[in-house]
Amino acid sequence: MLHMLEPAAAADALEEMEPAELENLLREAEPEHAAQLVEAMEPDEAVDALRDLHDDERERLLDRMPTARAGHLRRLLAYPEGTAGGAMTTLLVTARSEQSITEVRAVLAAQAEHRTEIDAIAVVDDDGRLVADVALFDLAVAEDATKVGELTGWLAQFGPPVTVHPDTRLSEAAEQLVAARVSSLLVVDDTGRPLGRILADDVLDTLLPERGRLHFRRFLQ
Repeated sequence: MLHMLEPAAAADALEEMEPAELENLLREAEPEHAAQLVEAMEPDEAVDALRDLHDDERERLLDRMPTARAGHLRRLLAYPEGTAGGAMTTLLVTARSEQSITEVRAVLAAQAEHRTEIDAIAVVDDDGRLVADVALFDLAVAEDATKVGELTGWLAQFGPPVTVHPDTRLSEAAEQLVAARVSSLLVVDDTGRPLGRILADDVLDTLLPERGRLHFRRFLQ
């Protein structure tokens, strides 16, 4: 059935599979086809899939991917499992203060196929450092001609964006996620530049009992 689907559609299906089923499927598929499927997955989902394979199996797939994509996934795999860096997606939409809301919406429209990975916009300065994290709802209700800087200025009254570092444990990230009442957290480096975003579903995946973690409901209690 996977051979009958376009790689992107097949990758979407794989992202919804149970880890054990996905692991078995990748092992049973021809290496070239398995590599193509993993390459088409979202970065965080691809890393999860690759982590479940043995070292030699993982390298066999990475060696069959384009060099740039393989290098990117190897850098993400270098972050320890159970940390924000190890679970983050590197798919980010960024904006500058001088841009209009209309311009940012156009950028979002071009990323429609990644809608499940994008729930906010990272606003950065000229040096790439984080200024604000704007939820899509705030973007949706803003006037078209409004400048991003005006919107972030208004949002500043609610405090700075909540961020984590790549080495932050997922349990700590979950606490911050719940406390901030947001659906994702930006992962930033020591200089405040965004590296990726950790989504609520990634935290849930880690805390669910079938992954050997705490159940999220028990965590909240």
